[in-house]
Amino acid sequence: MSHHKIEIFETLGQYMDLLMDAICVVDPEGHFVYISAGGERVFGYPPQEMLGHSMYDFIHPDDHAKTRATAAEIMAGSGKVDFENRYIRKNGECAFILWSARYSESDNIRIAVARDVTAQRKIEAEREALLTQLQQLALYDGLTGLPNRSLFYTRAKQALAESKNVAVAYIDLDKFKEVNDEFGHAIGDRVIRAAAKRLQQKVRSGDTLARIGGDEFVVLFERVQNPNDALAIATKLFDAFEAPIHLPEGNFNIDASIGIALAERHGDQLEELLLHADDAMYRAKRLAVRQVVMASVEEQ
Repeated sequence: MSHHKIEIFETLGQYMDLLMDAICVVDPEGHFVYISAGGERVFGYPPQEMLGHSMYDFIHPDDHAKTRATAAEIMAGSGKVDFENRYIRKNGECAFILWSARYSESDNIRIAVARDVTAQRKIEAEREALLTQLQQLALYDGLTGLPNRSLFYTRAKQALAESKNVAVAYIDLDKFKEVNDEFGHAIGDRVIRAAAKRLQQKVRSGDTLARIGGDEFVVLFERVQNPNDALAIATKLFDAFEAPIHLPEGNFNIDASIGIALAERHGDQLEELLLHADDAMYRAKRLAVRQVVMASVEEQ
C-alpha cells in the first residue's frame, strides 16, 4: 500500500477513534500496516506497538490454523463478515474478536474491522453454565449425581418404545436404616454416595442407574435377550457390596435386595414394570439367602 494511502488512513484516524471498533490493515503476509486508535480498546496494545508485527504474534496459538485458513479465503476474494478468533492482550487476558474483512487486490492489502465481543462471550458462557446447572438439578440426583426419577422415566419410556428387550431392576439397600439411626443423616448420605458409586461401577455402560429416593435405586437394562441374561446382569450388582463401605467413622456393612421385571414378560408400560420389580424386591427381602428375584407372571 502506498505511503499516500497510509496518510489518508492516519488522517481519518481521528474520526475512526470515535468508533468502538478498530480498523486494521495488514499486508499479504499478515503484518499490521495500520491500526486505528480504537485498537488499544480492542487488542489491549497501543497501535504503535503492533505495527510491523505479524498478527500471529498476538493471536491465541489455538486459533492460528483457522485464522490462516480464513485469511487465505479472503485473499482469494471471499469477504468475511463473521469470523471470530482470540487475541492475547498485553495484560495476558484473552479477548474474543469478531472480524469483518475483505481483500483489496489493487493495493494488495487486507482491510478489516475488529470488534471486541469478549463481554458478550462471557455472558453467553455464564448463561450456558447456568442452563447446565439447572439441567443438572432437574435431571440428576443432588446427592449422588445419578439420574433422578425424571431422567430415568424419560430414558426408560424411550427404550420401551423402541424394543421389548428391556428389563427394570428395583434395588433397596439393606441395613441402611440402622446406619441413619445410629450415625445420623450426614453419615447416611456419605454411605449412600459410596453405595451409588459402587453400583455405577457394576452397571453396563449402556444401562441407566438412577436414585429415586432414600436408599432406593432402579436400573434400566437394555438389550436383554432372555430372563436368564437379565438375572445374570442384575446379580452382578451384589458385587458392589462384597466389601464394607469404609469411612473415617467406621466400616459399614451394606447389602441390597433386588427385584427385576422384563418388558417381554411383565408388560411394556414403565409403571407396571416398576410395580412388578418393586414387588419382587420385597419378596427378595424375605428370603434367607441373597438373590435377585424375578417378578412372577402371576403378579400381572
